[in-house]
Amino acid sequence: MKISPQSIEEVREAADIVEVASEFTALRRQGSEYTGLCPFHQEKTPSFSVSPDKGLYYCFGCGAGGDAIELVSRLKGFSFTEAIGYLAERFGVDLQYVQRSPGEARALARRRAAYRALAAAAAYYHKCLRESTRAAPARRYLAERGFNRQTLETFKIGYAPPAGFVRIAGRLNITREALDDAGLLSTSGRDRFFERITFPIADHRGRVIGFGARTLGDAKPKYLNSPETPLFNKRYLLYGLPQAADHIRRGGIAIVVEGYTDVLMLHQCGLRNAVATLGTSITGDHLKRLSGYAERIYLLFDPDEAGEEAIRRAAGAAASMRLDLRVLRLEQDPADWLLRHSAEEFRGLLEEALPVLEYGIRRIAERARGAEAVDRARARPELEGMIREIEDPVLRREAVRLASESLGVDARSFAHLLAPGTRGERRFRQTGDYDPAKEAELEVLALILTSPADTAEFLRKGVEVPGLPEPVKPEPRDFSDRARAELFELLRENAGSELDALLASERARPYLDLVSALTLQSRQTEATPPIIRAAWLRLRTLSRERAKRRTGDLDEKLSLHHEIRILKSAISSEEVSAP
Repeated sequence: MKISPQSIEEVREAADIVEVASEFTALRRQGSEYTGLCPFHQEKTPSFSVSPDKGLYYCFGCGAGGDAIELVSRLKGFSFTEAIGYLAERFGVDLQYVQRSPGEARALARRRAAYRALAAAAAYYHKCLRESTRAAPARRYLAERGFNRQTLETFKIGYAPPAGFVRIAGRLNITREALDDAGLLSTSGRDRFFERITFPIADHRGRVIGFGARTLGDAKPKYLNSPETPLFNKRYLLYGLPQAADHIRRGGIAIVVEGYTDVLMLHQCGLRNAVATLGTSITGDHLKRLSGYAERIYLLFDPDEAGEEAIRRAAGAAASMRLDLRVLRLEQDPADWLLRHSAEEFRGLLEEALPVLEYGIRRIAERARGAEAVDRARARPELEGMIREIEDPVLRREAVRLASESLGVDARSFAHLLAPGTRGERRFRQTGDYDPAKEAELEVLALILTSPADTAEFLRKGVEVPGLPEPVKPEPRDFSDRARAELFELLRENAGSELDALLASERARPYLDLVSALTLQSRQTEATPPIIRAAWLRLRTLSRERAKRRTGDLDEKLSLHHEIRILKSAISSEEVSAP
C-alpha cells in the first residue's frame, strides 16, 4: 500500500512542526524560530532549532534534522508510512493511496483482520485473569511473585482458559483464517496458549502482534511464544518497549533483561526503562532499535554459556554502532532480586556495570587463569578475534590495553592488531577540520536548496568558460561524498522545484539531516548569477584537483593542470563581479 505523493505533501503542509516537536521537548520562541533541548541526545544548552516557516528541525549539536514526518518516525520508531498515517490522523488529512492490485488489497485486509484478532484476544485473556474463577491459580501465582494490580493492568497480563479464545472468536466475526494468521491456533486447531498466563507483545505503535505465555503446570515448554508470522518476528521485537520508550528517551538509558516478569518487576519498582528480548539473544537489530532511544544500554543476561555468547556478539555490534553498552550481573533474576533489595540498590549496581568490551575481555582472561595449558592457549586467539571486530582505532587500542593487562603480557605482543593499514585505522584516520572540497560541495547544495528558481537555469545550461570546450555543469562525480552526490542528483532531477515538493519524495528521506542542516544553517545570501557561477567553478576546480592527485598518467596530469588554471582564472573574475 503506497500513499500518494499529493497526500504526503498535504500531511507535510498540515502538520505544525512546532506542535509536533513540543510533544518531545519544551520550545521557546527565538525570533522567527523556536529552540529547545534536543530530544535525540542529552544536553544542557539548547541546540535544537525548529523553523515553522520551512517546516524543518535541526540540532546543531548532534546533526539530526528533517521535517515533522521524520521527527515522528525517529522518536516514535515509526516507519515512513506509519509516521504519515499518525500525522494525517492528528491533523485531519484524508490520505489517498495509489491504486492497489487485488492481491495487495487482499493481503492488507488479512493483516488488518489479524491485528483485530490479536487485540480481541489480549482483551479477552486480560478479562479472564481479572474475573474468571478458572484463573484463580494464575492470580495466586502472580501475587506470590509480588506483582500488584496496577502492574498487571499496565501490561495487560492475562490468562487463557481451557476453552480458549477460539470458542468466542466466531461471535466477534473473527474467522479461522484471521486466528491462524495471528498465530493464535495450535497445530491441532485449538487455542495455542490455553491454561497459560499471557503476556501481550506489542510493536512500537502499541499494537498487539503476539504473545508470550507461561504454563502454570508441567507443560513444556515452560514459556511459549507466538510463532513467526507476517506481524511477529522475535529478532526485531522487545517486550515492554511501548511502556518503556518515553522513559528510555527521557533518561537516555535502557535496561535489557531476559524475562517478561523481570520487566514487570523493574517497572513496578520505578525502573521503567526496562525491556526484554523474546527468548532470544540480543541482536544487532535490537541494538539499532534501542539506539534511537538510548545513549547507554545495560544488559542483564544469565551468566551461562548462551548468555556469554550473546554478550560477545552484542559487543561486536555495539562497537560498530559506537554504542555505550554495559553488562551487569546479579546472583538472581531481577524479578526475584528486587523482592529483597531496593530500587536504589539496583541503581547503585548499574553505576558499577562494566563496559561490554572490558567485560568480554576480562571474562576470557578469567577463564584462562588457573586453567590447563590448552585452555590458556585458546584465550589468546579468542581475544584477538574479539579485538579484530572493533573498527574504531581508539576502542581497539583500549581493547589491546585491557587484553594485555588481563593476560599479564606486554601490550606490544598485540601490536600487529594496531598496524596503520588495518581496516579500523584506514576508516577512522583523523584529518584536519577544514575540508575545502566539502565546503564547496555544501555551498552548491545549499544554493540549489534555498534558491531553486535562481539555480535551475545554471543546472541545465552550466557556466561558459573561455578556453574550455563545454560549459561547466556540476556532476555527481564532482562530489567526494556519496550522500552529497546522491542528494545533488536528486536536486538536479528536480531543478526549480521548491523545498516542499522535494520533501514529499520518499527518495529524499535518507538525506533529511543534510537537507535540514543546509537549509537552516544557510546564510540566506542572495543567489546572484556571479555567486552561483563562482560556486559551480569552485566545485569543478576542487574535483579536478582531486583527480589530478589520483591519476598516475602524466598526460592526464598535464591536461588537468591546464584545466585547473583556466577554472581558477574564471573564479577570480566571478568573485570580482560578485556583490
